[in-house]
Amino acid sequence: MLRRSFIKCALAGTASISGGSAVHASENPVIESYRKIIRESMSRNRLTGASAVLVQANGEVWSEGFGYADRDNNLAMTSDTLVSVGSVTKTFTALALMQLRADGLLDIDRPVTDYVPRLRIDTRGADLNLVTVRAIMNHTSGLPTDVFKDTGLEDASYIDVVNLLNDTALAAWPQTIGLYSNIGYSLLGNVIQNVSGRAYPGYVKERILTPLGMQRSGFITDPSLGPRARLYYQDGRPTPSLELRDQPAGGLYSCADDLAHYALALMQVWQGKSNPVIDVKSVQAMFRLSNQDIMVESNKKGLGWFMFKEGNAFAMYHAGSTGFANASLLLMPQIGIAAAILINSVGGNALASEFAFRVLEDHGLNPASIRPASHLPSPAPKAIEVSVPASVLARHVGDYPRKRSFAGVTFEHNELLLHEPDGTHRLQPMSDGSFLPYPTEGAPSPAKSGERYRFADVGPYHVLFVQSKEEGDYQAGYRITTSPLTDVWRMRVGRYDQFGYQIPGAEQILSCEIEILEERLVSMKLAYNTGIYTYTLVIDGPGRAFTGGLGPETTGELVRFTDEGVMIYSGLTFRKD
Repeated sequence: MLRRSFIKCALAGTASISGGSAVHASENPVIESYRKIIRESMSRNRLTGASAVLVQANGEVWSEGFGYADRDNNLAMTSDTLVSVGSVTKTFTALALMQLRADGLLDIDRPVTDYVPRLRIDTRGADLNLVTVRAIMNHTSGLPTDVFKDTGLEDASYIDVVNLLNDTALAAWPQTIGLYSNIGYSLLGNVIQNVSGRAYPGYVKERILTPLGMQRSGFITDPSLGPRARLYYQDGRPTPSLELRDQPAGGLYSCADDLAHYALALMQVWQGKSNPVIDVKSVQAMFRLSNQDIMVESNKKGLGWFMFKEGNAFAMYHAGSTGFANASLLLMPQIGIAAAILINSVGGNALASEFAFRVLEDHGLNPASIRPASHLPSPAPKAIEVSVPASVLARHVGDYPRKRSFAGVTFEHNELLLHEPDGTHRLQPMSDGSFLPYPTEGAPSPAKSGERYRFADVGPYHVLFVQSKEEGDYQAGYRITTSPLTDVWRMRVGRYDQFGYQIPGAEQILSCEIEILEERLVSMKLAYNTGIYTYTLVIDGPGRAFTGGLGPETTGELVRFTDEGVMIYSGLTFRKD
């Protein structure tokens, strides 16, 4: 859902970078397995073109193109075919910020308003000073995931996102939960411009791309940028062109050869070999776990990167998608292994992650190691059922909005009950402070083997967590106190058709429906051209609400109504049918 490279096939997949000897795919069973993954996924997902590269510690590189960069003109994908890397761009933005920090021009622990004083977003009672540069870098700032208005570069630039943010509100309490913010990285582009005195695309070219020898990489606003791969739908039709407003978040074009140079440079610096682009301490800071104190989080993160980590072993990762093109980049600095893949087709996101995760596993790390460590006490194997005073249990009572649905906790007949869309469970207090779920009907055994529930206060939120042996700990909603629906909100029920500015790209929102649930709760169904997505709404006065749930993306977003009855969501406008 929107929310926002290779030697020609005829060369049999051989290449050399940084003086290393080439690896011939047919002589290496591991590389042959990568080729198989790519070919099978391209066939299964009907992808037009892909390109991949593998960097090894001694400089050896395998790179290969698959399919077409331009099917109509019979142009194959090659190691220097340019494709948008989407959110992999964020790693370059983070690198630029660390350069400015090393230059003594930027303190990433200062409020972002020190560097972008025009930002005046509604904080919903939070302290705006908590929205620091670092918090935006590791997606804990509370800024909304995106604003859909003026998404295309023909409508706005990254400079304009400050005004767009000023017209909305924080989606979460800063430095409290992990909430991916695409538009936050465009705000960081403003930081780079204001601190350096250079427009973001020019700064990145001058300070990163050119010094690293990434001669083909750049942004669409650079007139010297070379020809790019065409983009395709899964049925083989060419897509319309789409250039993103959010250049610091996802506007870079690159190729396999250039990403290999980038990966080698960062890994060598991490290993202690400084270069003119970045110093050792800065790269080591980027490649260090930065969000370990965040209780409601779905991924480990460095600064500008996602992180896999088991013990002392780690890898840095970022995927990217423009809605049309897809990419992923994986670095394992301790052993000098890196891999990248670029795909010029809608639906290529599955291949991008599958390829990277296979390389990760082949070198000893489990994709599940991206999961954060628990902040909650582990369920005690010998915990026993206990009685808890009613006054203690009653503090958990309330409605618990999640991203897609509501849960409810009630206290009835001296029992705490959890009501979910798939049924009701009795929450039995245990001696370790957790709750064991029992079905309210049927067998007296626990409903979900090995699962425990636990309540915890996280910043201003009273959060319900699930502790699972298979999935680890994850949040299952936060408590709100609901009041009877007013007549104003009851009148808002119905279908709204989108009008005015429309999102460019493969996915578009066509209409919206506001519904009442259980006579007191409200939900919003957004009808995309690709499907219908339901969001819970948390009412915040007669004219506005926020989408429910706590991360990892598109939660806590403002929905407001004008006096004329127009609904505004993410900058898009809807009129009641």
